Amino acid sequence: MKKILFALALLGACGTGDDETGNAVGAEAAADNAVAAAVGTATLTGLYEGGDAGATNQLCMIDRGTGDTRFGLVVWGGNMHSCSGSGSAVREGETLHLTMAGDETCAIEASISGGTITLPAAIPDGCAYYCGARATLGGATFQRKGATAEDALKAKDLVGESLCAGMSPTG
Repeated sequence: MKKILFALALLGACGTGDDETGNAVGAEAAADNAVAAAVGTATLTGLYEGGDAGATNQLCMIDRGTGDTRFGLVVWGGNMHSCSGSGSAVREGETLHLTMAGDETCAIEASISGGTITLPAAIPDGCAYYCGARATLGGATFQRKGATAEDALKAKDLVGESLCAGMSPTG
């Protein structure tokens, strides 16, 4: 990705400048548009972690192609109670839509900025189904720790198995 952005920056330096309205034209405009598109569609695949050192919250995501990204998460609460679930993820700008696949409707509008994902403090009522008595998804924050499918597979579910197993495009 860095090589692409560098090449686009060089290409942009060869642009014809601005038109009379101040908008970039020619190669410069093409480079600006390509960079914006690359940043906006960057893959979500990877391992994200947060929480206390003793009970690490984990979120894994795997992009299966054509806008099909799957996630799994575990968020720890008091007395080893936890929230866990999996489903689909869709990014729109700085909003990450997480929709649980399960018996109760749980659609979360998280924020994503750089490598940080933050769940809102107020979570829809249906999401309580995925949590133990002393755990909540509200306000959980995750930092990106790795950006590959292999990194995502390092996340563990409640019994120690891969949280994102079976989510890759081939399996």
